[in-house]
Amino acid sequence: MNKSRILVPTNFTNETEIAFEQSVLFSLKTGVDIVLFHVIPSLKMINNNSSNIDNIQEKLSVLSDKFFKETGKKAQTRIEVGKVLQQILLLEKEVKPSYIFLGSDVSRKEISSLTLNLVNSVNCPIVIFVKNYNRKGCEKIVLPLDLTKETKQKIDHTIKLAKIYNSEVHIVSATSFTDELELSKLRKQLVYVQSVFEKLNIHTKISLLKTSNDIEIMANAINDYADDINADLTVIMTRQETKIQKFFVGSMADKLIRKSKIPILCISPKQ
Repeated sequence: MNKSRILVPTNFTNETEIAFEQSVLFSLKTGVDIVLFHVIPSLKMINNNSSNIDNIQEKLSVLSDKFFKETGKKAQTRIEVGKVLQQILLLEKEVKPSYIFLGSDVSRKEISSLTLNLVNSVNCPIVIFVKNYNRKGCEKIVLPLDLTKETKQKIDHTIKLAKIYNSEVHIVSATSFTDELELSKLRKQLVYVQSVFEKLNIHTKISLLKTSNDIEIMANAINDYADDINADLTVIMTRQETKIQKFFVGSMADKLIRKSKIPILCISPKQ
């Protein structure tokens, strides 16, 4: 069986440093290998500065050495040339990672666009680490649920991570329902999902967040809840299925990703 690996793209910014630090911790807890890589947009950039590639390799080596000191293993380092999105997708196809750990400043329009395109295209789960997030580990996980989408994949991934980090899971739903029958159905679902976690000795809390019927307001309510409890991760399904069997980043996922102040685990739906 192939060894599990994490892909960690880096451009040596604060966000990608955060993603790398988290990948080191994850490796310590699980034993997974790390593939650390940098993408140079064009050969012309290398040709214009012959020392550029050496500088990049030196920076990658420094990070790899740091990984070795903490885990006793060497990270695989690579330098790729081409469009960033295409190179990440090619590496995902080659490496078949368990996760991609991505540092991304989603407040910047061009980076936000690249991030959402990546989320829309990858097959493996991707964890987005945002600007200024500086906590290590994953003590609290927020798991948003509703009545209309498949929840099993989100639950399975959340269980896995909660076991690794000994996390507390907050099962939440943002709803505009006022009808007591609909609210009762939603509460029953939350309690049922809570029972799944409790049977596995994963501590949970459930919360019903009443909002207006507006996607952005609902997303803000979930992000605000995560901030209020000092959560370390929000777990979301990122794509919805259209009538022609194609997937796209759903509007709720889009709002959650763009405005979250904590890492987001994005899970692609499996057909």
